[in-house]
Amino acid sequence: MCQTQLGKLQRRLKEVEATGAAVFAVSIDRPEVARKLRQDLTLSYPILSDPRMEVTRAYRMKGERMEMSDMGYVIIDRQGLIRARRIDRTFADNLKDVLNILGQVRAAS
Repeated sequence: MCQTQLGKLQRRLKEVEATGAAVFAVSIDRPEVARKLRQDLTLSYPILSDPRMEVTRAYRMKGERMEMSDMGYVIIDRQGLIRARRIDRTFADNLKDVLNILGQVRAAS
């Protein structure tokens, strides 16, 4: 499911970038596994490797009953403030929600 959502996000990446946002994924996989996934899916945005789950925990994206990250998104504004954080396993299918939040953040800055 994660690969499907990452691929769907890639297909709509220009819509996200049009809001001024930068996109990257965070994976608990080792760097070489994350790099291969990026290549296999032909993603133009980076996948950051977080095998110790430091970033995952810091942004509260850890799964509730599993020792791994959950899927979703964190939107951080230019000042470094978290404007939205959502566990959403179908985030690319719900991109309209992300784009709405990004539009609000852009209008407020």
